[in-house]
Amino acid sequence: MLGPKLKHKIFSTVLFFIAALLLVSVVRKIDEHGAVSFETVSGFGSVLFVLSIALIPEFAFLKFTEAFKVRKQNSREKISEKLVLIGMVLVLIGFIGNVAL
Repeated sequence: MLGPKLKHKIFSTVLFFIAALLLVSVVRKIDEHGAVSFETVSGFGSVLFVLSIALIPEFAFLKFTEAFKVRKQNSREKISEKLVLIGMVLVLIGFIGNVAL
């Protein structure tokens, strides 16, 4: 029905839109409270995580064994990998901060 390139573009576009909505939500929370809280830090981490998946939509459609094959990465994949790690760390910091307080 849909070719793989078109499917990836649609998936990526939807994820960019979701990331924009998450960012607007986080900015509104900061504006309402007047300060950055652990919840907003977690929200920023979620935005980065969704953006990283949107940059490389091919990984969402790969089989598990194909995803971990050793191959040369381009710069977009390296950036996406770093955004995933930063996003996960921010979400974890926000979660620990919410639990601790």
